[in-house]
Amino acid sequence: MQAAAPLPFNPADYFTYVLDQEIRAAGLPGGYCGFALELAAAPDLARLQQRLDYLVEHFPRASARIERQGKRYAWIYTDQPIALERHDGGSEGEATQAVLLEVFNRHETRPLALHWIAQGQGGTLLLVWNHPLMDARGAKILLDFLSSDRPESFKESPPLINAKLAQWSWWKKLRLLIKAKRHNHQSNSVDSCLPTTAEDGPQTLGVKVRRYDAEESRRIARLAQQHTGAAGRTLYYLGCFMRAMEQVGPPATKAGYCIPYAFNLRRQGAPTPLFGNHVGCLFARASRAQTRDRQGLFDHLLAEYKQTVREELDLAYLPLMWLGQWLAPARYAKLLRKQHSGGELSSLWFSDVGDLSWGKKGFGGIPVTGLSMMCWMPLPPGLALLAGQLDGKLNLSYSYLQPAVDEAWLEQVMACMDAELLDEAGA
Repeated sequence: MQAAAPLPFNPADYFTYVLDQEIRAAGLPGGYCGFALELAAAPDLARLQQRLDYLVEHFPRASARIERQGKRYAWIYTDQPIALERHDGGSEGEATQAVLLEVFNRHETRPLALHWIAQGQGGTLLLVWNHPLMDARGAKILLDFLSSDRPESFKESPPLINAKLAQWSWWKKLRLLIKAKRHNHQSNSVDSCLPTTAEDGPQTLGVKVRRYDAEESRRIARLAQQHTGAAGRTLYYLGCFMRAMEQVGPPATKAGYCIPYAFNLRRQGAPTPLFGNHVGCLFARASRAQTRDRQGLFDHLLAEYKQTVREELDLAYLPLMWLGQWLAPARYAKLLRKQHSGGELSSLWFSDVGDLSWGKKGFGGIPVTGLSMMCWMPLPPGLALLAGQLDGKLNLSYSYLQPAVDEAWLEQVMACMDAELLDEAGA
């Protein structure tokens, strides 16, 4: 049988691949992400393995390898099986967490892996994937696929970025490209405070999770609506983090804060595409002085966001990513990460992955009692914040590099973040 043709990256896939290469260049495993579901009971592991076999058969990108094809990169299908890996997490929560982090800190080569860490009657299901394979919403769809009674109902569809770009004339693409370059120039003009100072030597990834109860989550949602309105929760989270980092004191003190965040091209609740990245990039920026005025900061971030939408800057990065496909990874990375001063652009990596609930049905009929999210990031900044909702409850997961990020400093920032999110000073 003739081998399937290579599948080229879409522009956002290459964007994440370039960052994957930057992470590897720092001696770290690469652009891997993880969702860890805490289950009240053990799932049917034989059935999960059957789903993985079905996945590779019908969605061969799941076990493909990355290869350069001319000036671009593509997925080369291998038909390699994906084996569900099993681990003993012991009887204590800390032991399970240690196993989870040991697994995630491995230097992985596969685009996708699934692990079951047994603990008592239940345990943790850990999905690990390389970001060029799919974005976080794709990972949620994949988990739905693994727990579904009807895997044949899951389909694939073309990249949303390619579809959006195809709708525009060359003149519109050029106009948006110029806007994006101008916006990027502005983002690079103010030196960003960083959570790291010493960045030499080997690093390991740690994860700290903050779970808010139902009442706290409702309060945070109300405050977000009050301060950032239609812009959603993202700006509220980012503003609160800027204030928390400023109150504790940034280890690398510079002029202000710049936090890139993704916006998703997927329709709400859409069942496809499964694989590929379908995101664009925006920035939240503020000077140190602006972060000290809570209401003033939210007004600034909201005004900046409204201007972004008004000038179509939320879409302008799509043609810039399309153009970036033709740049070598090192050159593209310099444009993505470096400010005019030569310093790191990002004070923090951030993503709001949205609703990660399975409702009353649970995961394959088993209640999901907890969730952790994690990802590797370049050094600097060495810190990433992932936000998600599980059954209406807010979950914040902090991924950080040790020893680059001081653990005691991060604990203080997290405490200030709690107070900012709940507006305890103004309560």
